[in-house]
Amino acid sequence: MSKKKKSREKTLSSTPLSPEQETKLSSLLADYKDTDPRQIVKEIPSPFIAKVFIEKLPPEGSDLVQLILAVMDTFPQKEVQKAARKLLFKLKTKGIEVPDIKKGDVQTPIIKPIAQENPEALLGSFDPAGTRGVMVALPRFPKGFDVGIGVISERQGILEFFYGTYSKKGFKEMKKALLESDDMIMVKTSLAHAATAIEKAYAVNQDSGTEAARAYAEFRSTLLNNTDLLERSPVYELISEAEIDTNLVTQSNLDKLFAHPLMKLLIINHEKLSDLMDEISALDDSPIYLTEEQKSVRREEIQQKWLANNMTFEERQTLRYRLEEMAYILWNKEDQELARIAVVAAKEIVGEKNIVLDYLFTRTLSLALGEPQDTEGDTEEDAGSLIINP
Repeated sequence: MSKKKKSREKTLSSTPLSPEQETKLSSLLADYKDTDPRQIVKEIPSPFIAKVFIEKLPPEGSDLVQLILAVMDTFPQKEVQKAARKLLFKLKTKGIEVPDIKKGDVQTPIIKPIAQENPEALLGSFDPAGTRGVMVALPRFPKGFDVGIGVISERQGILEFFYGTYSKKGFKEMKKALLESDDMIMVKTSLAHAATAIEKAYAVNQDSGTEAARAYAEFRSTLLNNTDLLERSPVYELISEAEIDTNLVTQSNLDKLFAHPLMKLLIINHEKLSDLMDEISALDDSPIYLTEEQKSVRREEIQQKWLANNMTFEERQTLRYRLEEMAYILWNKEDQELARIAVVAAKEIVGEKNIVLDYLFTRTLSLALGEPQDTEGDTEEDAGSLIINP
């Protein structure tokens, strides 16, 4: 009886692997260090492969304990349990802490659930140049985070980007510093939202060969494997289309919106804006004498021509995107009234002629030319810091 049993075990142990089994085993051994033990166990097709897999694992690393226990929970067969206990003993002799497992313990779960961290993301408001900060953090198994941080622009692309691995404590400290920074205003958002913003920027300069674009390209698959991209701004999950009231777009409401410290930084950025300012300034230097009324009429003609030639549908869509993004930030900064005004303004600004575009254009010019503003809080000092050519 004993001889038959030993003979049967010997035959099982020496059974050759089929090509398919060899492939599966190689895949398991290649992936186990970077994959959740529960996912690895799901991919083990049989007790036989489980036993061989355990036997092939190198007896090193405390992280291996959770994987062994997961296999023991799933495969109660004696040969698997025996191989697992043997490997646990080897780990124990190397000073690695392992649970005290007896033969009868296989009936109840012995793996301790691993605390699951959630992905996190931060997005910043726009500066005058139309750039903003972004941070994404993806939990690593068994601990820590893969973190990517950058400066992005939907017009200029990815301007800065770096990534690295952080401990939970290190990530927590970095996140706190970003949220409390005086240099930029950032709010918590979904991973999908942040990834969508980064991808929008990446589409602009992915072929540029810049260091920032290359760095993101290395991190990109890690990010996109963990989320889907959004088809529209997440602000519409907070403010439904049905709630949008176009009557909110009035001169007084726009004054109120753009008096907000964050919205004061949102201006029209266009590479030909400086040409317009030169043309307007030249009116005062014209050899032909013009009355103030004539100058005013001529200036209006110059401005309307510039608007018609340069504020294309694509440019207005860019402004719409920024207004929607700022509406999301305002909402998260607990200013829901201004968020609603910003959403309506975003909807209106895509039209060829509209009060929002005229307001933003006039405001941008006044700041650029150092002219006084009626909007509360704007000063001549602001103008120098707000006009930044892209």
